[in-house]
Amino acid sequence: MGAVLGLVFLAVSVKQDGTHLRAGCAAEEESLATLASGAQITIRYALSGESVPCYKVTVQSSGKSMEGYLSSSEIEGLDDFEQERRDAARLDINQVMSAIRASTPMPATAPEGMKGIAGEAAQFIQSGQPARALEMLQAELRRRKDPVLLALAGVAAWKADDTRHALEYWRGSLDLKPNPELEVLVRRVEREAKSDQSADKLVGTRVVLRYDSAAVKTDAAREMLGALDEDYSRISQQLGCVVDEKIVAIVQSQDAYRKTTNAAEWSGGQFDGRIRVPVIAGQAMNAEMRRVFAHETVHACLSMLGRWPAWLQEGLAQKLSGDRLRPAVSQEIAQMAREHKLPKLENIGQDWSRLDSDHALIAYGLSLAAVDALYENFHADGVGNLLRSPERLAGITAELDKRLGL
Repeated sequence: MGAVLGLVFLAVSVKQDGTHLRAGCAAEEESLATLASGAQITIRYALSGESVPCYKVTVQSSGKSMEGYLSSSEIEGLDDFEQERRDAARLDINQVMSAIRASTPMPATAPEGMKGIAGEAAQFIQSGQPARALEMLQAELRRRKDPVLLALAGVAAWKADDTRHALEYWRGSLDLKPNPELEVLVRRVEREAKSDQSADKLVGTRVVLRYDSAAVKTDAAREMLGALDEDYSRISQQLGCVVDEKIVAIVQSQDAYRKTTNAAEWSGGQFDGRIRVPVIAGQAMNAEMRRVFAHETVHACLSMLGRWPAWLQEGLAQKLSGDRLRPAVSQEIAQMAREHKLPKLENIGQDWSRLDSDHALIAYGLSLAAVDALYENFHADGVGNLLRSPERLAGITAELDKRLGL
C-alpha cells in the first residue's frame, strides 16, 4: 500500500512495573533494563512479521534515555498512538486532484467532472502522462489565465517531479481565486521541498530515479534503477499500463522520507503520484527493497488505469511483488468466514489507514486471498482484460465473495 504512517510523539508509556526493555522482540532476548509503570515512551517504528506487534522504542527512565524493544501488550496508550497515526495526513495524487476540483463547481467525479481542456488534462495526468498534460495547459495559459488550468498545470508539474514550477502554478491559481484546500496543499509541498535532499538523478528506459547521494551510492542507485525498469516492464505488460512517459521514483534517507511524507520510520514505501522508498545510509540493493519497489510500481501502474477498490489494489500489489498468504492468516480468515465475521470485499473500504492493526492484517490477507482466487479463475490474461473492462468488476467481486465464504 505504501501506507503513510505518522511518527507521532504521544503520551505513550510502560503499562506495568517490572517490564523488561529488551534487545530484540523475542522473550529470550537480553533485558537491557527493568522499567517502571508510567515510564514515558517514544515509538520509533514497528517490526512487521511478528505474531504480537513489537515496537522499537526510546524510553525515559530514571533520567536516562534508552532504546530497545517492547511488545504492544506492554505499552499503555498505544490505541491513541495508532489513531493519531491513522489520522496523519497523506499526500497523494487523488488528494491533489481533490484540491483542484475544490476550485471549480463542476462535479467531483474524475476526470469526467472537468470539461474541455481541463478534462483532457486531468485525463492525461491520471493516466500517467503529466508532461503531455502540461504541454497542453501551457499553450492554453499563454492565451488566458484561469485558476483551474493553473492548478492543473501545478499538478502536472508536481507529478512530473518539478516541484518549483508546481508551486509557481499553484500560487498563480491562488492569486486569481482563493482555494483553502489548495492553500493546504501548497504548504505541504513547500515543507516537502525544504526537507527533500534527493538531488541526483538517473534516467532509465521506463523510470527516472531521483536519489540522495549522501544515502545511496551511485552504483547502488544504478542497481535500483535497473530493478525498477525491469519490474515496471514486467508489471506494465501484465496489467496493461504502458505509456510513453517515464514514472518517477525517489529514494531518500529515512529521516528525509519521514519529513517529506509524514511517514513513520517503519513505513517501507508509498506511491503518491511518484514512488517513494526510504533507505538506510549506504544501503545496497537487496531482495526486500526490490519487493517494495515492485509493490509500489503496481500502485503506480493501477493509478494510470483508473480508480480501483482497495482490496484489488493491495491484493495485486502483494501478488505481483511476490508476497504469499501466510498459513496463520489464511486459517484466521477461514475461521472468521465460518463465524460470518468477514466483510464483503466491496465493504472493506478505500481508506485502510483507519483500520486497527488486527483488522488491517485481515484486510491485507483477504485482499491477497481474493487476488489469488482471481488468478486461479481468470489467469494473468483474464486479470489484464478485467482491468480494461471495469464494468465487470462488480460481478466478479460477488463471485469472489462466494468463493471466500463471505
